Amino acid sequence: MKKNNQIIELLSDASLEVYKYLGGLNFDEKDFQIALGYELEKKNIDYLRETHIELYYKDMPIKLGAPDFYLNNINPPTIIEIKLGSNLNNSNRQQLKMYMVSIKRNPKSILKKIKNGILINFLKEDPTTYEPNETNRRKELYKVEIEHFSLDKNNKLKLLDNILLGKIN
Repeated sequence: MKKNNQIIELLSDASLEVYKYLGGLNFDEKDFQIALGYELEKKNIDYLRETHIELYYKDMPIKLGAPDFYLNNINPPTIIEIKLGSNLNNSNRQQLKMYMVSIKRNPKSILKKIKNGILINFLKEDPTTYEPNETNRRKELYKVEIEHFSLDKNNKLKLLDNILLGKIN
């Protein structure tokens, strides 16, 4: 892990703990979100969950969005989006980018100081639940995947960290 990413380390530990209890058991994304909130509280990390933000077309708000977590008391303030699937994809990244760009466009937003966004994906289906003797998986699977981003001056996502946790053997 890169220097100065204590929040990523804390999120990594908390995410693996959540997966340990909920992973592969057909819980939904909201359940993982609630469990991660519980783990953040235990680690004394203040957060707001599903804080509504205005989403923009140019300088006009057109609807509301709700990132899963807003961490205000870390430096820099960060939003987190939770996913449940086989891996993170561009659709997930586009959602995070939409939130981050809209926060920058809002002239009166108290969330203006947000500089980072984090995607956390929990593996939806655990192939080890039942595997016939001769199963050949096509790709490596991980219990948790975390991507940490910032926005550059052109509103492009810049990957700061990509962490894969809990390889499925």
